[in-house]
Amino acid sequence: MDLSWGELLLIGVVALVVIGPKDLPHAFRTLGQWMAKARTLAREFQGHIDDLMRESQVDDMKREFSEMTRTGDLGDLEEDLMTGRAPKPKPVEETTPAVAPEPVVPPAP
Repeated sequence: MDLSWGELLLIGVVALVVIGPKDLPHAFRTLGQWMAKARTLAREFQGHIDDLMRESQVDDMKREFSEMTRTGDLGDLEEDLMTGRAPKPKPVEETTPAVAPEPVVPPAP
């Protein structure tokens, strides 16, 4: 909210006329208390939103970590290693299609 000095002066004059000089200090004090309460509520709300964001990020990181460290069935792997067989290859999920690399052609002399 951007108020110029002229606008503030106009608000003060209107408040002086409407409220009166006797009750004006009490009205400004009450307005100040309301503004302080509103700022406190806004600060608390922002704090709760920040906490929710932090918790959400922590949950995402936990999920990613568990996905990275998830081991499938280790029983077959252990058996393969003990018998000397090569472990069975696991299917790889591809996110992009495989593209064959272009052959490198040496420059002509």
